[in-house]
Amino acid sequence: MALSMFLRAPARLAAPSSCFSRVFSQQMARLAAQTVPRSMSACLPASTVALKDAKMTPIFDAMRSFSTSPARLSDETPHDHAKMWVIEKTTSAILIVLIPLALAVPNKILDSAMAILITAHSFWGLEAIAVDYVRASIFGPVIPKIAIGLVYAISIATLGGLFYIITHDVGISNTIRNFWAIKSEQKA
Repeated sequence: MALSMFLRAPARLAAPSSCFSRVFSQQMARLAAQTVPRSMSACLPASTVALKDAKMTPIFDAMRSFSTSPARLSDETPHDHAKMWVIEKTTSAILIVLIPLALAVPNKILDSAMAILITAHSFWGLEAIAVDYVRASIFGPVIPKIAIGLVYAISIATLGGLFYIITHDVGISNTIRNFWAIKSEQKA
C-alpha cells in the first residue's frame, strides 16, 4: 500500500531526499495507524493480542512478534555469514582474473590455484542448493544429510580429477587449449 502511494505522487518523489524521507515517514505512520479486526487477530500469537477487551489490534504489534521459524535452543555460537559471503565473492573475483591468466600462461601453479578455486566455488554453490532446497521439514532427517554428503563427494572427486589432470596429463589450461584446437572434419 505504501508503495502504491509513492507511485501515485511522482511530484513529491522528485524532490530532494529530505522530502522523500518525510513522505516515507508519513506513509509508515499511516500504515502503523491501521488496525486489524479482532477476528483476524485470533490467528496471531497470543502475545500479540494483549488486550482481550480491545476490538482492534495495531498492525505493527502483530508484525513484531511474527516468526516463521522456531527459535534455536542450542548453545552453539552463531556463524559469521558476512565473512563467508566476502570469501565467496573474493573467490569469484579472483577467478575472473585467474582463468584468462592461466589460459594465457599455462603452468602447474596457476592450474592448481584454478582447480582449488573452481572446486571451492562450485562446492559453495552446490551446498547452498542442497541446504536451501533439500530441507529436513520436507524430506525428513536422512535425505538432507545424504544430499550434503553427495555435495562433499562430488567436490572431492572434482578436485581429485583436476589434480590428476594437472599432475599426470598436460594440465587444465593445456587441456582447454587442446579442446579449442580441435577442428571439425570437413566432408569432401
